[in-house]
Amino acid sequence: MSHEQNNVLYVVATPIGNLKDITFRAVDVLSGVDLVVSEHVRKTRNLLKHYCIQTKVLSYREENAMRVAPQVLEALEAGRAVALVAEAGTPGVSDPGRRLVEAAMNAGFTVVPVPGASAVVAALSVSGMDDPRFVFEGFLPRRSARRRKRLQELVLDTRSLVLFEAPHRLLDCLRDMMTVLGDRRCLVAREITKLHEDIVKARLSTLIDRYTSSQPRGEFVIVCEGSTAVPVAEVTDRALEEAKALVRSGMKKHKAARTVAKQYGFKGSDLYEMMMAEARDGRKGDVA
Repeated sequence: MSHEQNNVLYVVATPIGNLKDITFRAVDVLSGVDLVVSEHVRKTRNLLKHYCIQTKVLSYREENAMRVAPQVLEALEAGRAVALVAEAGTPGVSDPGRRLVEAAMNAGFTVVPVPGASAVVAALSVSGMDDPRFVFEGFLPRRSARRRKRLQELVLDTRSLVLFEAPHRLLDCLRDMMTVLGDRRCLVAREITKLHEDIVKARLSTLIDRYTSSQPRGEFVIVCEGSTAVPVAEVTDRALEEAKALVRSGMKKHKAARTVAKQYGFKGSDLYEMMMAEARDGRKGDVA
């Protein structure tokens, strides 16, 4: 190993399924570093064995991150080169590795990306969505109420929405998406690059029917088209009119604001303030 490689944390992308989806450079780095820090030791050792790499592997997970991170920094301080890998794909995106990267940078060490496989980019590349922009949310909250709340915050976003989801939560997630986002077009990619890879693009209603009759298995990436709704200002005006109609029917302003805001993904307090501001402007107009 050359001197330039010492004191460096390499962030190395590894295959998300097919072991051939690794770069020549990644194999060289994993062979040449002193230590590989991995989110999933067994999978990493299988990968290293496949390429006849004998580098030592150290476990680094959510549960032991606080204890292991100082060990990694000590290794870097001692002049060693370290590679960080995720369970699969690119580290530091939706895994505990991002905190180790930050710690290494804050300590003054060089952090070098070694790009490669990414489930997010792989799913986007075959999604055929009209808008090339996207927002990556990772895993949505596990509880339905919190999941719907987060989706409501994204309901007017025109960018494609990219999610990860576990098989036992997939159907509930799709149903919540249908409730909050409407019957949008989505691509659901299962087990990308693996033996049982399955990629389907359809409306959410069709996908719900599909996974109701066929139990989801494996790891999923969802790419959902962004909002094609009317402009935000128009939606705001509509919500304001609906809230005012409820007030005219006898409902208190606070309750009317909360009721309508929930349907449109607004904060009740924001809609209430808009109602009050309009009322104040109306009174000023009467005086004038």
